[in-house]
Amino acid sequence: MLKRFLILVVVLAVLIGVGLAASAQAGDFTGSMWYRWEGMENLDQDGDADDASAYSHLRSRIAFAGDVNENADYNLTVENYRVLGDLTSDANSVYQATFTMRNFLVADLDVTLGRMPVAYGRERVIGIEDWDLATNILFDGAHGRYNFESGWLDYFNFKLQETYAGKYASGDGDENITGLYMHYNANENFWFEPYAMMMTHENWASPDVDNDRLMMFGGLVDYVSNGLHFYGEAVVQTGTTYLPAERDLSALGWYAGLFYDFDSTIEPYIGFEYNFASGDDPTTPENESFFSPYGSRSEFLGIMNVQGWSNVTAMRFAGGFTPVESLDVSADFFLFTEDQDTGVDDAIGSELDIKLNYMLNADVDLEAGLGMFTYEETAGGYMAPGDAEYFVWAGAHLFF
Repeated sequence: MLKRFLILVVVLAVLIGVGLAASAQAGDFTGSMWYRWEGMENLDQDGDADDASAYSHLRSRIAFAGDVNENADYNLTVENYRVLGDLTSDANSVYQATFTMRNFLVADLDVTLGRMPVAYGRERVIGIEDWDLATNILFDGAHGRYNFESGWLDYFNFKLQETYAGKYASGDGDENITGLYMHYNANENFWFEPYAMMMTHENWASPDVDNDRLMMFGGLVDYVSNGLHFYGEAVVQTGTTYLPAERDLSALGWYAGLFYDFDSTIEPYIGFEYNFASGDDPTTPENESFFSPYGSRSEFLGIMNVQGWSNVTAMRFAGGFTPVESLDVSADFFLFTEDQDTGVDDAIGSELDIKLNYMLNADVDLEAGLGMFTYEETAGGYMAPGDAEYFVWAGAHLFF
């Protein structure tokens, strides 16, 4: 209680110091609406049944932003999500509520407080799952960025789960994440991003037990030159969990991709990507299962979200082109296998995604596509064989 009170006093002092109460200037008003129809078939993986279904999603956002005394700014974004025709799905929420102080205490240091969406790199570890209209990956806490000539350095401290009074009834404690993340431009063709993060879980109900800790150390590289694009990232996870029993964690996740853009008016490209995430070997005392805590997996392991970045090896074959101005056509094919066998065969299956995106104008973006996931038909394998799952969508994204 005393710690929360002291934090509140400091925050109020800072806000008063920059004149928030009396100096707010008129801000900018923006918004967006995202409509998407989704059709699905054979989700139960039963070859004798057809469980076709369809939904219409609508997500609307309104943002109000402005400056305070030219050395600070604010952003308030509210959101409504609903499945059309389903009254129980109607949900209102605060997507972003932030106050940012520019050049705070020292030059080139910006500090942001509040609720905010955060995304880094290729969003494998921390990202924004924008594809799932009903789900927001948001963070509550503090975020600081120091800008220098060739990049920036971030420090963040976020509350992932504030149990507050609930922990006294449930016995479950808080969860937090803190870390450092840097972006550095080595030259105009090459940049890299090293980072270190720590997630903690409070074992509040067991005062004689230490808190769970997960450390993540990683780095991302990106190189582009003359149509050639290479990128990669590796993440090591280590730490200890104490309940229900003490167990150390030692896991690894990495990926690498190589793409080539051809010099043509229709802008064709091809690419290959390899993904790996370790699985848990039950014969060893350590927990070796890698997981992506807050990554937007739709962007890199298939739009259908069947397979996450855990206990998997995945090969991705990609290609696309622009047949007419403003129309992008792309296709991704994935082959999934397990890192650690859980059955008699480590095969999982394959996914094919075909996507179309058309910019009608600067404010209207049209989309459509088809996804198909086929499980490996091996008795006793990853999942019982059956018909392929199908996912079809079409929609529009409007900005105003």
